[in-house]
Amino acid sequence: MSAANAISSPETNKCDKPLSTSGNYQCIVCSRQYKRREHLHRHLASHTSERHFRCESCAGAFQRADVLKRHTRTCDGQPSRAGARRRACDRCVRQKKACSGGQPSCTACSKKKILCVYSAPESGKTTIQTEPRASFPTSNVLLGQHGSNSIFPFGITGPESAELGTGLFDNLLCQSLLDDSSSSWENYLHLMSTSQVQVPCQTSDAHCLPFLHRFTSNTGLVASFECGTQEQREQIASMLELGSSDMVPNTESSSLSSLSQVFSPPLLENLSDPSTVDCIPHNWLSDPLSLKTHEILLLVEEVVRIKPRNSSVTLDWSPTLKNACLQFFSPRNLRRCLEFYWSIWHPNVNIIHRPSFDAVSAKPALLAAMALMGACVSPDMPDNEDARMYLNCVEEIVFIDNDFNSDLSYSSSCSLAHHRSKIQILQAAYIVCLYQNWEGCESSKCRVRRHRFATLVSTARDIGIATATHLDYTCLSRAEFQWKEYSAREEIIRLFTWTFLLDTAFVIFNNLPPRMLFKEMNMHFSTPETCFQAETSDQCYQQILIHLPVGSPYWNLSFRRAFEALSKDYNSPTTCTSIANLGPLNMFALASAIHSQIFQYRSSLSTYHSLSPIRNTLHNWRDAWQAFVLSPASSIPPHVLVLEADLNPRNMWKRNGFYRNCAEYWLLASLMADRLAMSDTLSNATPALAHNSALDPILDKYDQTSMRQINDLITGFQSFQL
Repeated sequence: MSAANAISSPETNKCDKPLSTSGNYQCIVCSRQYKRREHLHRHLASHTSERHFRCESCAGAFQRADVLKRHTRTCDGQPSRAGARRRACDRCVRQKKACSGGQPSCTACSKKKILCVYSAPESGKTTIQTEPRASFPTSNVLLGQHGSNSIFPFGITGPESAELGTGLFDNLLCQSLLDDSSSSWENYLHLMSTSQVQVPCQTSDAHCLPFLHRFTSNTGLVASFECGTQEQREQIASMLELGSSDMVPNTESSSLSSLSQVFSPPLLENLSDPSTVDCIPHNWLSDPLSLKTHEILLLVEEVVRIKPRNSSVTLDWSPTLKNACLQFFSPRNLRRCLEFYWSIWHPNVNIIHRPSFDAVSAKPALLAAMALMGACVSPDMPDNEDARMYLNCVEEIVFIDNDFNSDLSYSSSCSLAHHRSKIQILQAAYIVCLYQNWEGCESSKCRVRRHRFATLVSTARDIGIATATHLDYTCLSRAEFQWKEYSAREEIIRLFTWTFLLDTAFVIFNNLPPRMLFKEMNMHFSTPETCFQAETSDQCYQQILIHLPVGSPYWNLSFRRAFEALSKDYNSPTTCTSIANLGPLNMFALASAIHSQIFQYRSSLSTYHSLSPIRNTLHNWRDAWQAFVLSPASSIPPHVLVLEADLNPRNMWKRNGFYRNCAEYWLLASLMADRLAMSDTLSNATPALAHNSALDPILDKYDQTSMRQINDLITGFQSFQL
């Protein structure tokens, strides 16, 4: 649904209230303000391409009533004549280039080996003839919160949405063209045409993918993911500066030179350089993180001094590097970068249980990886620059760790809390893969995608993906419930879920064959955020009993079973509700799995391969997502703990990350499936035309470091006008 459609709906009046104390009404698209509601409604229509006002004499359509009124004064009752007949193909028109007009493909499209489409074929040319359709599938909308139509265009999010009383997940979805019973060449013409087709309720917003377009257009963690605004990140930094004196006394003016003979903590060992000892503040003696600083320093020194063949570490050990390393991994800077990690990055990939996380007892490799991630998303540019110096060093530290290369196999019945150090090194490895893929150089991105991540997937299989399950805590009394055991199991579930999601990200954005299959995902889904973010053991146990009570479908539902249910022709309302209750993170994982399903279809050579399972999955996922956004759970616990309008530096870590845009991943998969269906129909109907097109109708280059290929595809989808 477009903004204009939402305006015309009487249900929209529920949200028509002043947005400020001055009584002004603000546009959620361009932030312009109006004193009267009807003026705002008229203005919002300018952000759409829909024409709701029609002339009764000539059937002409207009966006505004005043324009229609002026038209009626001169209307002669005859439809307006079309301009000069268009002779160029759709692609040349879109790029504003000269077109040879050749059939079946123009010169430009033939050189690019892409499909050439004429939405308005010239008479006398040989074209594929189609019969007019009685109806055309409209872009239905998944409605917003509580059944009220949202006035937001697809993908608009932010504080304004919360002020209007809409849910966090009020994104608009268009109904897939796959719902139509026939997949014909005419459908493809409609999909590919750049001309405005006079079809009711059709708008270019239907194929809008704002997040994915931005995600594939940029590089870097902050520019790609949901890391808050620059102002929000600076507020976090200011809070840390003000609170630094409360955490650890700041006595940096005093040095340890005079005390080094009395105290000999581990931090001072092997620091023979006097300048290094003098730069260490006095408060480090009593700081519990000083030991971690020392451990990280020794690990960095080891990988810098002892480089294996083809090592990615290019630094040389020196007193200057030692001092810089001490400063960056100092206790104070560790706390600062860890807070950046929690508040800015953690909501995007929430694989670590913050309430039970203890930096003092954590593995130094994990602390170093988290500190680097926090520094990469810091609002201070010096932090970003300092972090890049140690990206390869920490990568080497993590992947040569003894816990990473030891025997990791264990059964799901044993206590996972005893294997916390092994879980932490896997978490560190995942963080390394993330920051290298989005912040590293080209060689680092390739190395992580082709080697490091493959090692991580193999390690996950060694552990056993089926071991990532919860105990049925509803059968346990409060005295029997162990919070550490719950957090360890939840961490391993989320780690494997995000490992699968990174694998599908490589499939989507780099066109890399998937390494993980949904059939091996015999594991539980993650529990709701209100359970995972509970501050105490009592709160966690209570939230589990409330949201996952005895008899809840969650306890018997695995990732594999849920995806197989989505692939069926029919899902009962109970199954749909059970999947909707899983929340946005788990539904994001299911939506991403569809892309692996599509990749396998694209790679198949069988002529009997069918799109039906993909169609079923898309249809059933959409129904489940609609059930979720229509439920109160889309804006309140257990899955949403803080709204955008209520964010502050102390609760930003509780917000939902980029996975709240999972509807765009579904829409991209739907559009890809449409393209595959039309391409298959074209190949069967016109072999000569199919011969001139690319072998793969979607992406023909594999294992690409750049996301340019998928960005071009998304841009093409967004430019299509129905």
